[in-house]
Amino acid sequence: MKNIQYIIAWIFALCILGACESESIGEIGDPDFYVYVPSTAPQKAFPNKAISFPIEVFAESGLEKIELKTDFQTVSGTEVTSFDSPSSHLYQFSYTPTNADLGSTLEFSVVAHDQRGYTYDVVYSVEIVLEPVNMEFILPEVLPDTLEVGDTLDFQVQIKSEDELAKIETMLYDSLIEALTVASFENPFAHTYHFHYVLLSEDGGKDVTFSFKATDDELKSDEASYTLYVIGERVPLPIDTHLDVVLGMQSNSDVGPFIDLSENVIYNVPEAKANSAAVDLGTFRSGSSGINLFAPIYSNAAQFIYNSSNWGDDWLGAWTVRNTVEIRRVSPDLMSADDFYAIADDKLILEAFEASEPSAENITKTEEGEIIAIKTVNEEYVLILVKTIVASSSGSITFDYKVQQ
Repeated sequence: MKNIQYIIAWIFALCILGACESESIGEIGDPDFYVYVPSTAPQKAFPNKAISFPIEVFAESGLEKIELKTDFQTVSGTEVTSFDSPSSHLYQFSYTPTNADLGSTLEFSVVAHDQRGYTYDVVYSVEIVLEPVNMEFILPEVLPDTLEVGDTLDFQVQIKSEDELAKIETMLYDSLIEALTVASFENPFAHTYHFHYVLLSEDGGKDVTFSFKATDDELKSDEASYTLYVIGERVPLPIDTHLDVVLGMQSNSDVGPFIDLSENVIYNVPEAKANSAAVDLGTFRSGSSGINLFAPIYSNAAQFIYNSSNWGDDWLGAWTVRNTVEIRRVSPDLMSADDFYAIADDKLILEAFEASEPSAENITKTEEGEIIAIKTVNEEYVLILVKTIVASSSGSITFDYKVQQ
């Protein structure tokens, strides 16, 4: 009798285990309970464009609820608790990414609850990328490549956009010509833009580039450019003068060796790496080549002076941007210190640069009293007058300089 009781207990335990196993299978999914995300669901999406597609959900025991979660939190408004069919439902996934989602991968969980209290969830991931711009610019086939100061440019640009146009602008010298901005369109998908401009004296003697920029209602933009040479005497531009500027050599712990000449900002090595796009010039002292002035692109500076052995992760080769700068020595026959200090606009700065070829990424054996001409990566022209030098690796160079505004 006792053996029979043991057998019954053993059979009962197997039944319980079997039931538990069946419940476990139900929780992870089987043909009686599933959530199916279609293979056509988008893998990439765009900010401010809705993602929408149906998801098949089935529960043999009956559906209780379907919801969408992200970061373990239910997305507001996504719960469904009423079903036309008690066991099956086409759940409509719907979500609109924002601009803040750009560049990220969003992960969602579609969670189904059945009448037994079990859940089944499927993860859906989508990468949010910048939507391609689909615009077309058609400029006249024939446009003048040379005009004179006082001449008028007058032509039309055909612009088409897949999304509605919000505005069209014209830029000159990186500045907006406000009078040419259009923000109202009879047809927001195609517009004939009228460009009209009288060439001014400040346009003379140089290449002039007009950029036509179109922006759609989703803030995507594209542009087309037109360049011509304007005959006429160039109007000199104003300059800024900076006095007693000090750069340290590579071992100087008090003053940094790099400078943004446009803003007269001096950086130590870590600061220069963080602001690499703004750095125009650096300096170091070598036992063989003396005081060097160099552009960040100069390879020997990265290899021998501002290298990883001396500067670790901040070394010059690790900079995000290494600007190309043209450096030229100005002959003392061409310009004296008195000439330098008499400069009141950029006319003589440009003339000194043009007359002092060739350009280099680096000049060596810099001496007191020298005048150096520089053209930055932003095409700003600079003249430097070297005043004093402390010729050691922990030394410094002091100079005055003039730069275009």
